[in-house]
Amino acid sequence: MDLQRIKALIDLLAQSPLAEIELIEGEDRVRLVKTLGAKVRAEEAAQEAERPERAEAPETSGQSEKPQPSQPESHTLHAPMFGVVHLTPAPADPPFARLGDTIAEGQVLCAIEAMKMFNAIESDCAGTLVEVLVAAGDEVQSGQPLFRIAPRRQNDHV
Repeated sequence: MDLQRIKALIDLLAQSPLAEIELIEGEDRVRLVKTLGAKVRAEEAAQEAERPERAEAPETSGQSEKPQPSQPESHTLHAPMFGVVHLTPAPADPPFARLGDTIAEGQVLCAIEAMKMFNAIESDCAGTLVEVLVAAGDEVQSGQPLFRIAPRRQNDHV
């Protein structure tokens, strides 16, 4: 059994409600058990992955790091697992979502293919799609940023 397939199993287990998974293929056997510590380490790894982006920002001396009022805050949707990104339901179909689209919470934005299974990736907030950070066919890691969504304000209308 190859390392990539084992990593995909780990990602799938991390995102599922299962506490344990075992896969036997011929002489190969893999048993994975989910623990609370593993979830904390995965969250720390995702936070660590975001830090280099902040380090590249120009330093300001004595200025506040709050976003400028003219720039809307955005929410980043991260990949829940390792796999290949599909931005359309089928090759000839239009994309699940386009830049500028109004996104509803729970709306499918892409699919990630892992171990020949397609997993729908849904938005966890409502708003406007302001940035697509991946291209169709990209291989993504668990925790990698996929989309940026400007959240809908309370006074915004649907």
